[in-house]
Amino acid sequence: MAEITYLSLETPHVGHLVWIRALRALGYKVNVIGVRGLSRTIKSGAVLITEGVRPTLLGAVLRPLYRCWVAVAMSPAILSPAVRALYRLPDVVASVSSLVRELVNSASVVLYPAPPELEALLKLTDHDMKNPWVCYSGVFIPIKGLHMVPYIALRLKNEGVRARIVLIGGLQDEPMWRLVASKARRLGVEDYVTLVERVPRAFLFRLLRKCAVYLQPALFDAFPLSVVEAMALGLVPVVTKYVGSGDLVELIDKSLVRRPQPDDIAEALMRLMTDERILREYSRPSKDVVKNALSFEAVKSRISALVEMCMRR
Repeated sequence: MAEITYLSLETPHVGHLVWIRALRALGYKVNVIGVRGLSRTIKSGAVLITEGVRPTLLGAVLRPLYRCWVAVAMSPAILSPAVRALYRLPDVVASVSSLVRELVNSASVVLYPAPPELEALLKLTDHDMKNPWVCYSGVFIPIKGLHMVPYIALRLKNEGVRARIVLIGGLQDEPMWRLVASKARRLGVEDYVTLVERVPRAFLFRLLRKCAVYLQPALFDAFPLSVVEAMALGLVPVVTKYVGSGDLVELIDKSLVRRPQPDDIAEALMRLMTDERILREYSRPSKDVVKNALSFEAVKSRISALVEMCMRR
């Protein structure tokens, strides 16, 4: 079996740990190293996998030591022309979504990340009664599209749709928190928008289970694990077409993937929040899609095909 070196900045992305587990389950010897420890562990081998932009820059230097080089494309930096040029150098690119694959002009396969708690989340039973909450979980930064939330809330309120948009994961002194809060006050939708600071993951999952819909209004997001976590808990996802998790969301219903505009997103939310039948009908497929696409067997199959493709080159 081939020996594989997995190079990340410090430690592998949490969503990629399942790849390493799958490689080992397939019988490969995997050496996981960080950039800082690289000088002590440089050696030749069959396959080099680099995760992220800076490790991939180093991969260009280390390439002669390996039979094949795979680079994982996962960062918003892929929007930069210079970074896209960098990802034309590896033998194979592992793109975390079809959205990223479309940006990478090289031999590329899609390899989805998976949250480490996925199997446990899928085993949790659904609550029969959900609150009329639309929830988001993640960092409060501009590219996540949270600035649109007060306008989405205003449309819901004007249409008489009972709902609350709960944004989880920010800090009160962050610019985006202050921006969303001030816009909500100015538009008169404070009763529709709730901001929640970062919470432990166990509490986060308990909170998400109270929600009916999960919203990811990002302007670009390669493959947010938060969408997968919410789907595993039975939430119905609504994402923009610039969210990589849309690969999975559209398997439920393509209408759940929207343009990154407040009115367009609000249209999808209104349909869901005013029809409990649709919410119930979409909840089970939401779990099933994740279970099928990100099962350990599915991950093993995809990563095995990736390595085989690499070794054939």
